[in-house]
Amino acid sequence: MTKLSELKTRLINWFIFYQKEIIFGAIIFLVASISFGLGYLANRELSHAPIVIEKNSRQ
Repeated sequence: MTKLSELKTRLINWFIFYQKEIIFGAIIFLVASISFGLGYLANRELSHAPIVIEKNSRQ
């Protein structure tokens, strides 16, 4: 149990030390994910049928 409590203490200290960086990274990740999702949804609504080019058989 000593190793588990030591690991927990080290993890808490690490989180406290890097708290600003962790929150900043999480905010960037969330904004990027939301932007990607909204762009994907907007593109799905605006997508049209593909253009089909057929070969002209005139000779």
